[in-house]
Amino acid sequence: MIDLSDVAVIDNHCHAVDAKQKRNAATWREAFTESHDPQLRAEGATDTAYYRRLIHAMATFYHVRTEGEVLEARDAQSAEQLVGTLFRDAEIGGVVIDTGYPAPEKAMDVAAFTAASGSEYAALLRLEVTFQRLVAQHDSYDDLIDATRDVVEDARSDGFAGFKSIVAYRTGLAIERWSNEAAKTAFTRARADLAATGTVRLGHKPLLDTLLHLAFEAAAEQELPVQFHVGYGDTDVDLRKASPLELRSVLDEPAYRSMPVVLLHGCWPYTREGAYLAAVYGNAYLDLSYGIPFLSVGEMTAMTRAAVAVAPFGKLMYSSDGTSIPELHWMAAHDGRRAIGTVLGELVADRELNRNEARLAGERILRDNAARLYGLARAL
Repeated sequence: MIDLSDVAVIDNHCHAVDAKQKRNAATWREAFTESHDPQLRAEGATDTAYYRRLIHAMATFYHVRTEGEVLEARDAQSAEQLVGTLFRDAEIGGVVIDTGYPAPEKAMDVAAFTAASGSEYAALLRLEVTFQRLVAQHDSYDDLIDATRDVVEDARSDGFAGFKSIVAYRTGLAIERWSNEAAKTAFTRARADLAATGTVRLGHKPLLDTLLHLAFEAAAEQELPVQFHVGYGDTDVDLRKASPLELRSVLDEPAYRSMPVVLLHGCWPYTREGAYLAAVYGNAYLDLSYGIPFLSVGEMTAMTRAAVAVAPFGKLMYSSDGTSIPELHWMAAHDGRRAIGTVLGELVADRELNRNEARLAGERILRDNAARLYGLARAL
């Protein structure tokens, strides 16, 4: 194994921590499943290798033995104390935060989070949440288009380091071009949904695809990364439409070559497909996520092995996808170093890399590639 324990990670994709951290056993367990099934949320979430590993690690960290004692130990601390203790123990030097979830009113204040964690902070604009807000605010399609351009064209000056898209949750990753007439008809339907229910969930493909293309044009102009949810997620995702190969039209678009495309979650279970895209498209990057999906050590290592086997080391980036509770960010940093160090050690054993090359590859995956892509200071 290549020892990467001293490398301060940059978490290329994660979410804010909840300001209120006290949780009973039921709500705590729900943080470890993507299922909406009540039985799985209540029981199945705890009956996994990932959950057992996390509880064992936390029990060791708090010098206790049981799940109940772990929850007592964490509930005795504020969100700031938990973040301060766990982020610093895991040496998380920087975070790239999807600001679309959890809701801002539920999340820790950014200043409080950065002070507690000691982590450098970069924010991502979640596109679909923004589009839904703009659809609700404008009763004219032309006004919506103008408002969308205004938001995405000024994203960098507004402090965003990139965009995040969850189109895979809405209509799938095969993003198309549509006529003005089709997009306007979809807008009319979205507004009808709003009138009927008071909310809009942007599942109207011609409209969503059209707005995404506006964002991609702006991202290319600003050289802003765009992250895409790929693969593993809750039951809103049709996994058949969430393969990274569905993004071919976006990756093949010459006008988007200056827009880095970041494929999230290791594309699991489509890791090999994601690694292939990172190997053949100059602007495609593969994110290796060690918090979510909720995988065993063996499967995390297999995911890492599949990615490193094909993709250039400069196109891979560590993340946790941690959300709401800081334990996900914490555990992922330790697990990620372990999996990456194991796989790089195998490459040394196979005489594909020497130890110095393996160490540099680990530093790039854990820290340097993300620092460069998002304009962060190098976390040492």
